Amino acid sequence: MADTMLGAATDEGRPWQEASRLPGDKPRERKVVTAMFVDIVRSSAMVAGRDPEDADDLLLSILNCVTEAVPRFEGTVTQMLGDGFLATFGAPGAKEDHALRACLAAQDILSATRDEQGRPLFHIRIGISSGDVVAHVVTNGLWTDYRAVGECVHMAAKLQQRAASDTAQLSRDTLDLIPVGVAVRPMGSLRLSDEVEPMPAFLLDGARAVRRTATDLLSATDAPHVGREEEVATLFAIADSVEAGAPAQLLLQGEAGIGKSRLVGEFLRDPRSRRWTLLQWPQMPIRRLADPDDLEAVALSLAEQVAGCASEEGIGWVCEAARRRSGSLAGDAVRALFGRPGLDQLWSGLDAAQRLSLGIEGLVGATLELAAPLGTGGGSDAGDGTASGAVGRPLLVLVEDAHWARPVMVRLLDRLAQALPGSRARLLLLATRRPPPLGPESEERGWSGRPGGRRIDLGMLSPGQVQSFLAHWLGPDWSLVELKAQVASRCQGVPLYLEEVLRTLEASNAIEGTPGAYRLIDPLVVHKLPRTLHALLAERMDMMTLERRRLLMNAAVIGTTFDVGLLQALTGLSTPVLSDSLAYLERAGFVLRTRLLPNLEYSFKHALIQEVAYATLTKSDRRALHARVLEALSHRRDHDLPNRLDLLAHHAFMAENWPAAHLFGRRAGERAEGRSKLEDSSRHYANALAAVRHLPDHPRNTARQIDLLIALPRSLLPRGSMGVDDHLQRAIAMAWESGDRIRYARACSMLASFLWTFGDLDQGLALCRDGLSALDERDDRRTRVQLLFRLGGLQTDKGLFVDALETFELGAAMLTTSRPHDRYGLATVAQVHMGSIAARCLAQLGRAEEAVKAGRRSVEIAEESNHLFSRLFALTHLGWTQIICGHLKDSVPAFETALSIGHAIHAPLLLPLVMGGIGYASVLTGDREAGFAMFDRSFALFHQQGAIRGKPHPLGWLPHVQIWYADALESVGKRVEALKMAHAALETALLTTQISSQARARELLGHLNGRKMSSQINEKIFL
Repeated sequence: MADTMLGAATDEGRPWQEASRLPGDKPRERKVVTAMFVDIVRSSAMVAGRDPEDADDLLLSILNCVTEAVPRFEGTVTQMLGDGFLATFGAPGAKEDHALRACLAAQDILSATRDEQGRPLFHIRIGISSGDVVAHVVTNGLWTDYRAVGECVHMAAKLQQRAASDTAQLSRDTLDLIPVGVAVRPMGSLRLSDEVEPMPAFLLDGARAVRRTATDLLSATDAPHVGREEEVATLFAIADSVEAGAPAQLLLQGEAGIGKSRLVGEFLRDPRSRRWTLLQWPQMPIRRLADPDDLEAVALSLAEQVAGCASEEGIGWVCEAARRRSGSLAGDAVRALFGRPGLDQLWSGLDAAQRLSLGIEGLVGATLELAAPLGTGGGSDAGDGTASGAVGRPLLVLVEDAHWARPVMVRLLDRLAQALPGSRARLLLLATRRPPPLGPESEERGWSGRPGGRRIDLGMLSPGQVQSFLAHWLGPDWSLVELKAQVASRCQGVPLYLEEVLRTLEASNAIEGTPGAYRLIDPLVVHKLPRTLHALLAERMDMMTLERRRLLMNAAVIGTTFDVGLLQALTGLSTPVLSDSLAYLERAGFVLRTRLLPNLEYSFKHALIQEVAYATLTKSDRRALHARVLEALSHRRDHDLPNRLDLLAHHAFMAENWPAAHLFGRRAGERAEGRSKLEDSSRHYANALAAVRHLPDHPRNTARQIDLLIALPRSLLPRGSMGVDDHLQRAIAMAWESGDRIRYARACSMLASFLWTFGDLDQGLALCRDGLSALDERDDRRTRVQLLFRLGGLQTDKGLFVDALETFELGAAMLTTSRPHDRYGLATVAQVHMGSIAARCLAQLGRAEEAVKAGRRSVEIAEESNHLFSRLFALTHLGWTQIICGHLKDSVPAFETALSIGHAIHAPLLLPLVMGGIGYASVLTGDREAGFAMFDRSFALFHQQGAIRGKPHPLGWLPHVQIWYADALESVGKRVEALKMAHAALETALLTTQISSQARARELLGHLNGRKMSSQINEKIFL
C-alpha cells in the first residue's frame, strides 16, 4: 500500500532505528533467550572459482541484506560466520516477547531472499530455539565476542541444518512462548543426544506482530474473573452514560498481568456489549516492514468495521465521512492512506507535516461519524448507500497496551480525546497501559490519556480472591492444600503469574487431572519458574541501570526477605547510596520495606521477581555471593537478626561450604522440628545430609550421616510422607557395618514408626524388639525410651492393650523429671506419646474415667511444651478415647482443634483419622449431612496420601474409620452399605493383623446379620 502522505515524515517510535551493539558493560549473566541460526545454502558453490575478493563481496552483500532484520526486532548478531550468523533475541537486553521477535525477523529474512517479482536471489535456511543461556562479552585484547552458550543455541543449529531451502524451523520451546501470532506445521522431532528426550520441531508458515488481546482471552480461557467488582461496575456505569450520549475516555492502568485485558473482556462477555461496535487499535512494540503504518491501520480498521472488510464500499464510506466531518483536504489525506489520489487542487502543494495533521483530523472525523447516532446527520443519513449495522451504534475504541503507542498514534489519540466533549458521539475511548517506569534511564512513552479523563488503577487480588481463583483452576483435592499456599505466596495476587505458574505445573506433570479436578503428583516441580514470566520480569529489570540491577540481584541472593545490613556487607555501598537505591527499587515496585526493628528489612514485592533476579546470576557468581553473605552473618548476632540460624544454614549450603552447611543445617533442622515447622526442618535436614556426603570418609562423618538419615524421616513422618525406606534401610546398614549398636537401634525404631503407619505391625514389633536387644549391654536411656514407647504404640494398634500398658510403665520409669518435655528421638514429646496412647488402652479395657483423665493430662503436657505436633497427637487421641468411651459430643472439640492445628503446620498424617472421628460423632449426634461429608474427606485423604504406594495411608488407622463409617451408615438405616463397609473393615484389619479391629468388625457384621458374638469370646480377644 502506498504511503504518499507520510513518506517524508519520521517516526521516532520505530524500535529498529538503533543498531545492535555489544554490551561491553554487562557482566556474565544467565538469560532466557531465543537463538536463531541463519545459513546461506550452497555457499561453497557460490564462491567456487571466484576471486577471494569477489567471493567476500558476494557473501557480505547477502549477509548485510539478511542481518538487517535482526536489529529491527531488537535482536543481537552474536556471531558472524563465513556463510551465516547466529542472532539472539532477549540478550543482552531481556525482551518479554523475544520468541515472537525471532520469528518475525526470520520471516523478514526469508522475504529478503526474493526480488520484487518473487524470484529467488539466493537461498537460506533458518533454525530457531528458545531456552536458558549464559551470555557475556569475551575479549582477550585481540578479539571481542559476545557469547551466548546453552542447549537452545545448539538446538537452533540442528534445526537450521535439517530445514529445507528458504524455510525456517522452530522448536517446541519457542512455540510455547508465543501465545498468538505464528502459524506452524509439525515437522517431526529431533534430539541433541541419545541421553535427552526428543524435541518436537515445526515449520514456520507465518508470523504477525500481534499480542494477546481482550477478545483473544474470551476464547482462550474460562477462568473466573475474580474480584474487580467495583472496577467492573465503574466500567458499565461509564458505558451506560456513553450510550445516553456522553462520550468519555477511560484509562485502565496496572502492571503487566494484573488483569487489564481480562477486565475489558468482562465487558465484552456481557450481553449488553452486543449493542456496541468494537474498534480495536492494539499497540505493539515491534512491527514488520510490510505492516501498515499506524494511521493506515486505523483507516483500515474503520473500513473493515463499516463494510466487514476493506472493500471499496468501506473505503469510500471512511473517505466521505472524513470529508464531511473535517473538510475536503482531510478527506484527501484519508484517501492517501488508502493509496488513492487527492481530489482537492490544494492537496499537491501540502508538505508531509501538513498532510500528517490532516490525516489525523480526517480519521478522528470518520471515527466520530461512525459513533454518531442515526438521524443526527452522520451515519446512513449521508446518502452514500452504506447500510452497515455498525454505523450509528455505540462505539468502543479499544487501545490495548497504550504504553507502546508511537508518537503519531499518541497524536491521534490525543486529538480524538480532545474532540469527544460536545461531539454527541456515543463513543468510549478505552485504553490499557502499564505504569510509567521510574528513573532518568526510563523515560515515559506511549499514551497516558488526556487531562480530565477517567482512570482506574488495578492492584493485586486479595488473598481470598486468589484462593477463589485457585479453587476454580485446581479443584478441592486435599493434595493441593500446600500447593495452593505455595502458588499464592509466589504469585501474590497477580492473575497472569497465577495462570502461568499453573500452566507450568500442568506441562511439567506436577499435577494431573482436568481443570477444577487436579491432584498433586510431583511436588518437586512446584518451584519451576515459567519462562514466559522470566522474560516479562527480566525486561522490567533490564530497564534499570546496571548498578541498580546488580543491587537487586545481590538482594535476591539473600532471599525473598533481606536484611539491609547484610545487603550493605554484600555490596560495599555507602549508607546514603544504598538508601537511595532501595528507595528507587521500592518506588519502582520491586521491593517493600517490611520491618524496622530489631533490624531493617525489605521484601521482594513478588517472590517471582526474586526468582528471576537470582536466576540471572551465574552459578559461580551465586556461590561467591552466598559465601560473602555467610561471612557477613558470622559477624551478626541472633538478637538483631532473628532468623540468623536459618540464614547460616541456607547460605552455607548454597556456598558449598560443606562443613558449615552440615553444622548449621542440622542445628536449624532441630530448631525447626522443635517448633513444628516441619517443612523447614525437612529442608534443613535434607541439605545437611547432602552436605555431610561431601565430607571426607571418616567414622565421625559416618555417624553424622546416620543421624541425619534418621532425623529427616522423623520430620517427614507427620507430613504423611512415605518414600523414606531407602534412608532408613541405609541408616540400619551403615550402623551395623560400623558396629554402632546405639544408632542401629535408633534406625530400627524410626523404621518401625513408619511401618506402624503402613499397617505392617508385626514387622514393626520385630524391629522394636531387635533394637532393644541391641541395647542389652548398653545404657542408652534415650534410645531405650523411644523404642519402648514405639513398641507400646504398635502393641496398642495390634490390640494387645495390657501388654502395651506394661511396656509404657517400663518406659515411664526411665523418664527424667528434669526434662518433662523431651522428645527422646520421637516425633512428639515422650510423655505425650505415652499418655495419649495409654489413654486409648485404658478406654479399650473399660476404664473410662482413667482413660479420659490420662488423655486430658497428655493434652495439658503438650500445651505446656508449646510443641504443636504434640498437641495435634494428644488431641487426636483424646477425641479417639472419648469415642471409645461413648462420649461422642465430647470428642468433637478435641478433633476439631486437632484438625485446625494439622492444617496450620501442614501435618496431614493424622487428619484422615481426625476427620473420620468428626464424621462419626456428627452423624450419631444428629448432624448427618456434615458428618458424611467429613467421612468423604477422610477417605479421600487416606487414598491421596497413599497414592505413591497404591494403597491408603496411614493404612494402620483405616480399619477404625471404616468401622465408624459402617456404624454411622447402620444408624441411618443404610444396612446394605453398612454391611459392605464392615466387610471392608474386616479385610483391612486382617491385612494389618489388628486383633481388636478384627473383633470389632466381626461384632458389627454379626449385628448387621442379626447375630451377636458371645461376650466371652469378645473379652478373650480384647484381653
